[in-house]
Amino acid sequence: MLFINRISTFTFLFFLFFTGILHGKSNPVAPTDSSILQVKVTVQYPHFIQPWRFKNPEIRQSTGIYIGENKVLIPAQAIYFYTNIEIKKPDSLKVFTAELERLDPDLGLAILKLNDPNTAKDLKAVTFPSEIFLPGNGLVMESKDQRGLEEKKIRMIRLDMDSYSSGYIELPYIEVQSEDKLDGVGELVVDATARIPQGILYQFKENNMGRVIPSFAIKHFIEGKSIPFKGFRFKPLIDSASRNDYGLRKDDLGVLVAEIYPGSSADGILQLEDILLEVTNFKIDPKGYFEHPKFGKLNLSYLFHNVNDTESFFGKKIKLKVFRNKKPVSLEMDLKPLPESAIRIPYGNSRFQTPKYLMLAGMIFQELSEQYLTEHGNQWRNRVNKELLFLNDFYRIKRNSNEGKIVFLSQVLPLSGNKAYHTANQMILKTMNGVQIQSLDQLRNLVKESDSPYIHFVTNDGFEMIFKKEEIQKLNAEAKQSFQIQKDSNF
Repeated sequence: MLFINRISTFTFLFFLFFTGILHGKSNPVAPTDSSILQVKVTVQYPHFIQPWRFKNPEIRQSTGIYIGENKVLIPAQAIYFYTNIEIKKPDSLKVFTAELERLDPDLGLAILKLNDPNTAKDLKAVTFPSEIFLPGNGLVMESKDQRGLEEKKIRMIRLDMDSYSSGYIELPYIEVQSEDKLDGVGELVVDATARIPQGILYQFKENNMGRVIPSFAIKHFIEGKSIPFKGFRFKPLIDSASRNDYGLRKDDLGVLVAEIYPGSSADGILQLEDILLEVTNFKIDPKGYFEHPKFGKLNLSYLFHNVNDTESFFGKKIKLKVFRNKKPVSLEMDLKPLPESAIRIPYGNSRFQTPKYLMLAGMIFQELSEQYLTEHGNQWRNRVNKELLFLNDFYRIKRNSNEGKIVFLSQVLPLSGNKAYHTANQMILKTMNGVQIQSLDQLRNLVKESDSPYIHFVTNDGFEMIFKKEEIQKLNAEAKQSFQIQKDSNF
């Protein structure tokens, strides 16, 4: 009997040890655990068309997950431009406060720090493993109002690649399906059998399909690690005429390198019109996919952007094989984070940055961003200047490191001293006193330091605006008083 008991004890300990390895030492989350929090955030978004003011305050509800050390994990989109954060614990009416500690706009995640250390006294920390189970069944854990914790069934279908919440970098996400109504505001997803965390739900649509940030990406973020970025964009190469023109045989694979970010991982390594054939010995098909041994077909960006530390090449040499000038070439690349300086026209989410503006003679100059364009409503593509639209669609990334921002005249505030230009709006500024303009900072300094008695603006279409230098501050003072503008600029 003693021998049998020892065998049973050994088997049980072995099971625990094996389970710990399999799940990356993550503990299951029980429905009785105090880990899921309600988060209410008051936000006040900037006005991109009138960048000197903010919109009316709004309330955003989100799910928070306690991760230990007085820290709470939530989706980043819940706290952009926050003014106040309130947190409620399960089965409690008391409200606690928190502040933002860290945010990653591409992973779409943020960490809050509880202001009162005693808030976490009876909370249980959730740990996120590297392992995910696909396909499989899961449970969505959410806490709403005072109804306590609710669990809803979910089906985890596959892993795919896309940007989270309009970020800049394509990252792995889990595609899910559920017959239940879900919000997609940071609810914890656990697998249905072992209740091991699999990620957080950040999107759910009316077609019953949603997206989950996988646990390995969350683990990567919590540990404070950077996101690798491949530094290039590619185009599929599926038509036979193009493939023949590049010297590829019928059975050759590969995609076309179409754009390279200045200062990025690919800069100086890849060349435009290289044909990318292999990445770390994985063959790339003409549509830009490779065969992952566990997850099936995945976009080639996974091999560069993967934040699963067990498979990531970040900090290591990543081996490439390209077809260049009709010859195969082997290359090595050091993976680096996204160089923000390569972004000429900000797009996707605002990345928690307020719009910059500069007022000169009652004229408002701004740097072009997609946020400014989309502020014009659902039909924004039909309402904005077509040249601005074209630049936003095709020139978001710098062609070289010397290219500057797109500075444009967004509007002219109606004053008697600038009456000749009241109809001017959404015009790209080309030069000021003959100097090509590449940023608002440069424009402000040029006006301030100019020795000329006149300030002469020329737009891309040849439209000219001329003011006496002494008039600019006078008109600015009149505009600030008439339109309740606090400052000449906000940078």
